[in-house]
Amino acid sequence: MPLRFRAARVAGLMMVAVCAALLHAPNAAAVPETPPLDGANDWSCLPTQARPEPVVLVHGSGTDIGRSFALLAPAIRAEGHCVFAANLGAAPGVVDAVSGQTGSSSTGIGPIGAALLGRALYGVADIDRMASELAEVVRSVRETTGASRVALVGHSTGGTVIRQYLRARGADAVAQVVTLGTPYRGTTWDGLRAGYPDLASLGLGNAQIAAQVFGTPGQQQVVGSPLLNRLNAGGETVPGLRYTAIASRADQVITPQDTALLAAPAAADRNLWLQDGCPGNTADHSGMLEDPRAAAAVLSALAGDLRALPC
Repeated sequence: MPLRFRAARVAGLMMVAVCAALLHAPNAAAVPETPPLDGANDWSCLPTQARPEPVVLVHGSGTDIGRSFALLAPAIRAEGHCVFAANLGAAPGVVDAVSGQTGSSSTGIGPIGAALLGRALYGVADIDRMASELAEVVRSVRETTGASRVALVGHSTGGTVIRQYLRARGADAVAQVVTLGTPYRGTTWDGLRAGYPDLASLGLGNAQIAAQVFGTPGQQQVVGSPLLNRLNAGGETVPGLRYTAIASRADQVITPQDTALLAAPAAADRNLWLQDGCPGNTADHSGMLEDPRAAAAVLSALAGDLRALPC
């Protein structure tokens, strides 16, 4: 397809989506949705002495709890934890029509197209707004279960939302944090050009493509962004919490991959490469959510043990 026609095609999609966004953008103060999810959102669940902290799962950009936590939620519940998850950061998403990807893709393109099918995607709103929504979820979970503290597990942007929540609203209600593929020091988004060739062919840089693919969080998580500079000014972690950071050398979205690990972990913290002890592991950024080894690493972190991980 000649460049001028490709550019017109993409520009047209963007125009339609922007108009739809203006007409149908959700209220920023909307209460986060907690739809049914196997293993999660059982509001009759009560913590036990062995598992006193409910687990709140926080999804990434351009996805939702159903596509993110189909494996993790039931696995965590099976170990006796109460589990909760909400769809945060609602905004018009995009069908992956620009680069010809299928509708089952785990990423959406924030500004360019979900309006075309009327499909809502999540995780593409401003990270501070999503942190406010997470605060509402945590408040509801604590009030309903009677727990004094929760454990937070975040994938990708979900981990950055957790970090913003902790910095802006305090850590008194949180016992520990587990992240998978979260860019603590920002990402260069190196894999997006191959994933979205139409956008790349227009001459857009990695960060510009990320803004189209992930909406506002694409800009907020680039290396050197104002948000990450603020979050990292006092150190990457909040004192008094236990952190586990899980990364994959096969991740082509969060690049360089070691930005998903803590730069200066405390004694109680843990950095974990999925390939350590299992060099053949090929779980990429989204694949971490479907990977038994990654799931076992999350379970180990929540339990505070050093169990052997499957390979």
